[in-house]
Amino acid sequence: MIIIEVLASKIADRIALQLGLNHERRSVIAYGMTGFLQIIMLSIVIVVFGVISDTFYESVIIFVIVGFIRKSTGGAHSETIAGCNTISVLSVALLALSSKYLLDIQMGIYANLGITLTVFLIVFIIFNRYVPVDSPNKPIVTEKKIARLRKESFTKLLFFFLLTTGAILMTSTYEGFFSIAASIRIAVIWQTMTLTKPGTLLISKLDSAVNKVLNRLTILKNNF
Repeated sequence: MIIIEVLASKIADRIALQLGLNHERRSVIAYGMTGFLQIIMLSIVIVVFGVISDTFYESVIIFVIVGFIRKSTGGAHSETIAGCNTISVLSVALLALSSKYLLDIQMGIYANLGITLTVFLIVFIIFNRYVPVDSPNKPIVTEKKIARLRKESFTKLLFFFLLTTGAILMTSTYEGFFSIAASIRIAVIWQTMTLTKPGTLLISKLDSAVNKVLNRLTILKNNF
């Protein structure tokens, strides 16, 4: 995590020097570069995990869908970059493994469609109550932006409902679509959970636990 921040800082310094930017603009570039490098690193780790665990499609689907929906819905945040990265990797890994080896149930098409409809109806209700969820650092104060984010969120929800339905209908041609449908559903459920108070509490506790472990590892490393 420190490597990302250092690399982002060096890139921002070089860009600021070449373009003659002040400290404030340089800080903005460093912040954006940190986020970009973070996404690149997470993508590489998740792809490698997916290949090793034979959950490549599930891992990529869950990672992309959660990030895509989160852009408009918001949700619980980690306090640190290290916590965010660790929780992201662990959650995608566990969800992908669950989707591949626990939820990949080859049930009848109508039963699968029934589960999908139930899941998305519940998600719709939660979206309607909570979306968008802002953060202390980026509060959403204008009605226009709230309306735009809500529209985007429900549009994405409808798109993934149709995509899941399509995957289910295609299971007769390829059994792997069972797992793909399950991956889409579980990604939507996970992101929806982060909108609620229990989800926020869970992320907070995970973030605290992860940072305690990382701090202890840092102390042990410094002692050697």
